[in-house]
Amino acid sequence: MTGGPISRSTPLRLTARLIAVFSISTLLSFGAAFVIVTRSADANLRAQVLEDFDSYKLVRNQAALIERLLADIATAPPETLIIDYRTDSGSRLSNVPGLPALSGLSIVPASRIPLDQSALADSYLIVAGRVGQGSLTMARNREYVTSLWETFTVILLVNLLPTLIVATGIGVWAARRARNRVEAIRNALRSLTKGQLDTRVPALPGAPDDLSDIGAAVNRMAEAQAASVSSLRQVSADIAHDLRTPIQRVSVLLERLAATDALTPAQAEIVDTAQSETAQIVRTFQSLLQIAQIEGAGPRSGFADLELRPLIAGLFDVYEPSAEESGHQLVLAPGKGPAKVHGERNLLGQVAANLIENVLRHTPAGSTITVAVTDHPDGARLTIRDDGPGVPEAERGNVLRRHYRLESSRTSEGSGLGLSLVAAICDLHGATLSLGDNAPGLVVEVAFPPA
Repeated sequence: MTGGPISRSTPLRLTARLIAVFSISTLLSFGAAFVIVTRSADANLRAQVLEDFDSYKLVRNQAALIERLLADIATAPPETLIIDYRTDSGSRLSNVPGLPALSGLSIVPASRIPLDQSALADSYLIVAGRVGQGSLTMARNREYVTSLWETFTVILLVNLLPTLIVATGIGVWAARRARNRVEAIRNALRSLTKGQLDTRVPALPGAPDDLSDIGAAVNRMAEAQAASVSSLRQVSADIAHDLRTPIQRVSVLLERLAATDALTPAQAEIVDTAQSETAQIVRTFQSLLQIAQIEGAGPRSGFADLELRPLIAGLFDVYEPSAEESGHQLVLAPGKGPAKVHGERNLLGQVAANLIENVLRHTPAGSTITVAVTDHPDGARLTIRDDGPGVPEAERGNVLRRHYRLESSRTSEGSGLGLSLVAAICDLHGATLSLGDNAPGLVVEVAFPPA
């Protein structure tokens, strides 16, 4: 039995996808370049027209203006530059027989300009306005701007077509070669499936590669299968079953259930709640993994000297709209100095983000939250104050424990891991995390060692 059509070959499909990605990216790049160059060309043309126009406005003497216009009209070819001046007395100076009333700065099609020219650009850039004792209209041919499309098309075809032809040829060759090698593996697997346990994949032609490794792996599998087929099948089934995370299965089932139309409003609400709880379980699991990684001092390789103040200012801009929406007043206290610390930028940002989110979640609307970054001789400090209910002194050490939540906060969202994660990141950076009384409210301070 021969293999399927070459169009089903994975190398060919990968080649087609890469060609598609390359073609799309090339088209987008050329399109963006064309837009940029065209706009730049139009901008330069616009600047040139305005500069020429303004040069006439600088001529204060009407007689001198008329003399200059006559000289320029005599030398300016209308297919390149149009000059049309109409005095208040009704006289007209122009290098074209007629011109419609125009105003401002605009692009006008060549069809609106009565010229006896066989080959013109599709448009002119027009500027019109008062100059001296009359109205001046100037128009420059946009031929070199509009011809950019042809230039870019030629460049695109010259660059893209040969690449597509070569890539397609290589893809077809690789697909044919891979199909023959895959077919040898497929035939061996087919025989093994039929119970012919003495079947082996023949040595594949060509240099050793991943298909050769797969063939060798199939042979090793066949040897193991000959020893214990039933046991191997059971173990494989168990492994395949165990690798499917129960949380993911529940999430998929809930999504399918939520997509049905047979749910009553009450059932739909229950499904939404279950999805929210499942998402919270996933977030809790991710937080626990992150805490474990941080406690293992894994991210120290990304440490660097950085300024804390700009980092906190950026987070302040992110959370200020959320604070206004929830009725809180978020204030960034002014400060001096760069407040340099040594650490990992994303983790330090997460410290500030978790602390701000924690205050927003556990303080009532109308509370004022003040974020301050101060520079001290012994290191920078991040301080967050609020005038909410605060945390009792006896509980301040407990709230840093994993999953610990105050009695007053058990009905709010969260997993009780936010401050635990902050504490782990602070320990990783050698910083001291302390909770105090703001009278009223809570003050959280993170004191960093000198950078």
